[in-house]
Amino acid sequence: MLKRSHRYMRILILFSAGIFFWAAMAGSGLAQPSEKELFLVAQKAFEDGFYDVAMRYIQQLQEQFPQTDRRVESNLLLGQCYFFKGQYLKAYNIFHDLLKESAFKDATLFWLGETYLKGGDYVQAEEQYNQLIKLYADSIYTSQAYYALGWVHFEQSRLEKAQKIFIELIQKFPEHQLAEEARFKIGEIAFQRQQYEDCSGYFKDYIGRYPQSTHQAEAYFYMGESAYYLEDFLTAVTYYAKAEELAYDHKLTLMAKVSLGWSYLKLEKLKLAQQYFDQAYSYAREKGILSDDVLLGRASLYSAMEEYQEALKSYAEMIERFPDSKKLSDAYLGQANIYYLREDYGNAIDSYQSIISRFAAQKDYVDILEKAHFGLAWSYLKRGNIDESIKNFELIKNTTTNKTVKISALTQVGDAYQDVGQLDKAVEIYDEILRDYPESPYTDYVQYRQGIALLKNKKIDAATLSLRSLKTNFPKSKYLTDVDYYLALAYFKKGDWSATRDQIVQFIGAVAKENPFLAEARYILGLSYFNLQDYANALKTFQIIVKDYPDETAMIKNVEMSMAKCYYKVGDVKEAIRRFTDLIAAYPQTVIAQEAMIWVGDHYLESADYDSAIVHYRQFIERFPGSPKLSLVFYELGQTYQAKGEYDQAVGVYKRVNNPGDGELYTKARLAIADIFSRELDSASALETYQDIIKTSPEFRRDAFIKMAVVYQKDQDNAKAIEAYQSALSAPEGFGEIKDVEVQFAIGDLQELSNKPDKAVEEYLKLAYLYPKETVWIVKAYLRAGRIFEDTEKWDDAKMVYQKIIQYKTDELKFAQERTDWINEHIFKQP
Repeated sequence: MLKRSHRYMRILILFSAGIFFWAAMAGSGLAQPSEKELFLVAQKAFEDGFYDVAMRYIQQLQEQFPQTDRRVESNLLLGQCYFFKGQYLKAYNIFHDLLKESAFKDATLFWLGETYLKGGDYVQAEEQYNQLIKLYADSIYTSQAYYALGWVHFEQSRLEKAQKIFIELIQKFPEHQLAEEARFKIGEIAFQRQQYEDCSGYFKDYIGRYPQSTHQAEAYFYMGESAYYLEDFLTAVTYYAKAEELAYDHKLTLMAKVSLGWSYLKLEKLKLAQQYFDQAYSYAREKGILSDDVLLGRASLYSAMEEYQEALKSYAEMIERFPDSKKLSDAYLGQANIYYLREDYGNAIDSYQSIISRFAAQKDYVDILEKAHFGLAWSYLKRGNIDESIKNFELIKNTTTNKTVKISALTQVGDAYQDVGQLDKAVEIYDEILRDYPESPYTDYVQYRQGIALLKNKKIDAATLSLRSLKTNFPKSKYLTDVDYYLALAYFKKGDWSATRDQIVQFIGAVAKENPFLAEARYILGLSYFNLQDYANALKTFQIIVKDYPDETAMIKNVEMSMAKCYYKVGDVKEAIRRFTDLIAAYPQTVIAQEAMIWVGDHYLESADYDSAIVHYRQFIERFPGSPKLSLVFYELGQTYQAKGEYDQAVGVYKRVNNPGDGELYTKARLAIADIFSRELDSASALETYQDIIKTSPEFRRDAFIKMAVVYQKDQDNAKAIEAYQSALSAPEGFGEIKDVEVQFAIGDLQELSNKPDKAVEEYLKLAYLYPKETVWIVKAYLRAGRIFEDTEKWDDAKMVYQKIIQYKTDELKFAQERTDWINEHIFKQP
């Protein structure tokens, strides 16, 4: 994908103080400017970017007032002028000379560090920032020094150190503007370290924290890149589209369009891929930013669409326009592949040979050379030149020159595709061999490898069928024992624990201790016992693994986690908690540590030790801000606060489960919030809770106001109840089910209960005006108004209201007609 240009945004503190004041100094005959005025004018000129003007004022200040108390300040400002003019040596000399001064030492260290950084002297820059941080913890420059120090490490690819510094900045200055920049850099670092899941989590958190950030488009693009490299192309499309929508930078817009094209190409949505590649091409030409990625993407698309002539044009255009591109080899290989696909094997052979000759001495093109040899071998094969074909297969997989070796070479092609994870292609090759060479001595091996490829590709049923067929068709195959292992793995992936257990026990009993699959097989057996709730046998199996395979470090930590779970399940909670705690300490930045922390937190929650649960959940949130399990932890923390009766805290945490993509968890959090609102609390506690929710969770203000009104009404404080309902009507719509029309009716009802008939009528009549589609409520309100008019002997108004009810033709029509008739007969004496 495209390489991103780094952002180095610094919120630079201009060295100024006080309010600028300049009393009409322009013009002849004015008094000589004072020392204070000269300095302030210099400051203002500097702040406005007029560095030459500022420098002249500083020179005037120092000449007219050589003993000025502002000598250090003015020199510091002069150094900054040189800095921003790009005269770094002059700036360095000034800042370096100021080091002997005690005044404004923090500012001097910061700007000297900045000057070293501009000169590429990272060691000296780092020294200045570290000294500033150590000596002046409370300085206004300290936060910037942290950010600059993180940047120094980042620029030198010391990514772990950079991440640590940025995290420290956030912890020490959580509300500083640079905290936003630091969080963005942490996401970038995760991406550069190929920690794509963490990267996506960091940027998701960033977007949630800073919804108005101007870098939201870049954040979404990084999330798209992460999903793309994780081969989650559908998710990548969603994020790239959002990046394109929000981007205001032309190059970022272009990258998003190209990436959308690649994602749809991977999803085999060729029309959509073409739409975005065409958009990217037109956009790039319009903005004058055509790139090799645009042309390479279009060529790849045309090739997939079998529009080979157009593909060749795009490759040729890329080669002509970008002769120094790092992706030039891709264009040459694409051309050769198209010649092959068009059955123009002569040009294909020439092109593949040219690629091999051009890039053979460059170690960065191993993959391209391998593909060129594959293509050349296939081209020779298609032309019937078996000797040259076998020669190239030999170069790839050390094969010989006969028919049997050719089949072996083809098998190795399938194996190569499987090794690089192109499983569909691998299966396609294996199918071709099984179809075209069914009597080959390699057939059992090919079917064995096919089963493994299908299993890796999560096509479990097909994999099971292929492996069982191998056992049936080749009862003497040397791969039968390994087939038992892979069949067990297939059952495991299906969740058939009993079948897994039986199959893996058969495998373990048949192999020697040195078998390379044995450790993994015992682990699968242990997990099967665990899922079958046979914790005693699971624990025994895990203990064997720890004893016999101490060097399997990746597996051991998972085994240790499973053992801790076993102890917990059999009721030895103390031992389980000890083991979970040890895992957290031993593997602090791993998924294992995350899972262990959740188990411990959940234990304390279930044990009603809410304070301990809160501590563990909070530690998780602080240590793993980008974890995919973060929403789960927020939910569990909300459960803890809710169980503790701290409902405002619970709501605040539940609302952080704010991604609808979390599905059931998102819904459960919303339901939990609703449950809090529905609780019957004593009036004082309820009102205090709702007030806290209104302050801390503005999106739930409406729901809280409605609940407050109910409390006031229960306490017969109708005036405050009315006020609360009115506040609810003016608040944004919340998550509750009570509609505005119901709230409006409740206001009328409370006015009536307060013996204010005129006010009640006003509120009831509003329903028809404000909510004309709410017929049921309108009729109900008119009935109330009619009753009030009759009680106050306003007979004409009563008749008018009943006539309105009759027009709605609801079930209340009969009653309204009866009251109208009674009024006519008894009041107006009409027959």
